[in-house]
Amino acid sequence: MDSTTIRELPAMTTDATEQAQEDMALIARGEEIDLPWRRLRVLLDHRLVEITSRVLLGGPLAGSHTSISWTDEGMRFMRQTS
Repeated sequence: MDSTTIRELPAMTTDATEQAQEDMALIARGEEIDLPWRRLRVLLDHRLVEITSRVLLGGPLAGSHTSISWTDEGMRFMRQTS
């Protein structure tokens, strides 16, 4: 298998889909701080969210800021399951 090949994940069960919806809503509200890694990993594996780390240079806001945001795939997922 080529190292660039991405394996397809099995479809989520009904329970997993409901949990993913709840977790996506947490992220939308900015409440992802309490999201356990194992559940965040499911969202990442299914490409529903991405982690972004920006670096801010200079001034009082210097440093880095990490955030979790929905991907285009995540937006489609939420529209399909609503």
